[in-house]
Amino acid sequence: MQRNSRLLLSLLAVFCLWPFAARAQQAMALPQVSLSRWNIGCANYSGITPLGNARYAIVSDKEPRDGFFIFQIEQDAATGQVNYVFIEGFYGDPNTQVDNKGLSVRDTEGIAYYPARQTLFISGETHQDILEYNLQGIPTGRQMQVPDYLGATAIVGNYGFEALTYDSLRNVFWTITESTLQADGIAAGPKNPGGHNLLRLQAFDTNLQPCAQYPYRMDRGRSDDFGPTYVYGVPALTALPDGRLLVLEREANITNGYMASDVRCKLFVVNPSNEYYIDASTNLQQMDNNRWMTKQLLVDFTTKLTPFNFSFANYEGMCLGRRLNDGRQTILLINDSQGGFHKGPLRLRDYLKVLVLPD
Repeated sequence: MQRNSRLLLSLLAVFCLWPFAARAQQAMALPQVSLSRWNIGCANYSGITPLGNARYAIVSDKEPRDGFFIFQIEQDAATGQVNYVFIEGFYGDPNTQVDNKGLSVRDTEGIAYYPARQTLFISGETHQDILEYNLQGIPTGRQMQVPDYLGATAIVGNYGFEALTYDSLRNVFWTITESTLQADGIAAGPKNPGGHNLLRLQAFDTNLQPCAQYPYRMDRGRSDDFGPTYVYGVPALTALPDGRLLVLEREANITNGYMASDVRCKLFVVNPSNEYYIDASTNLQQMDNNRWMTKQLLVDFTTKLTPFNFSFANYEGMCLGRRLNDGRQTILLINDSQGGFHKGPLRLRDYLKVLVLPD
């Protein structure tokens, strides 16, 4: 009887302490800060990558030239909060193909720095390609060899490669389509309420050839109250120094009249080393539940647009920030304000948001 009592008390202690242990593994989300604080104008920021020494290359998907901005972003060494931002300039291709509005047709979304060649790879959602640029913003002529089943005709329009990151441990680049490929089923949304997006996490080696692929299943999307614009997908990936990957799941619901619109962001960590390979022949709709990548939730936050809450921010870019004095790693998020979209009293802003990862 005494032994059973001790066992019961031990189980009770574990049960009571478990929520605190789970919370201890969560990332800490700091308040977002507006770039207008440093007199930086609005754009369509969609991707960010670190260059070192607090310098970052950032793509905006509606610019007259293909290329990138170089930002200086200074963070507090103790808290990680952003203290200072400065734009060094824009570096782009003078031979950019433009539309009838004078804007690049590539729809540049993701960006990753490749230290070995001191170049940048940028994904374009229109052509579903990933091209290499030098630090002056000029294409080198090299590009990822994207297989046809991930190409422009395979995606649902405007749901291609938004996410891109370089994994320095494995020497590979990682990307993923924002939403489900046409051949893999119906995306979560009004046509599939409460459904999952079934995605293919794709790696390319430094010879720019596809080399590995894993099945990634997003959380279920919303099941009702869809606004006229609903976007649910993965806009960003970030490779951690230990080989794990951060995956940002972003769900934006834009209502009629815009008020009550919101964006929910969930950040997960996965470890490809522990997962199952797939290939083009794999049927994701018939995938064994045990073969999907294992996800650990790090943070879940929502920004809103209401008469009393103008925090709305559509975060599309993500990368490693500085490491703090206590050793914790920070993550930088940047949002797309659609060039400071405004209508009546409504005006969207560009924000940076810092996440502090657990030890």
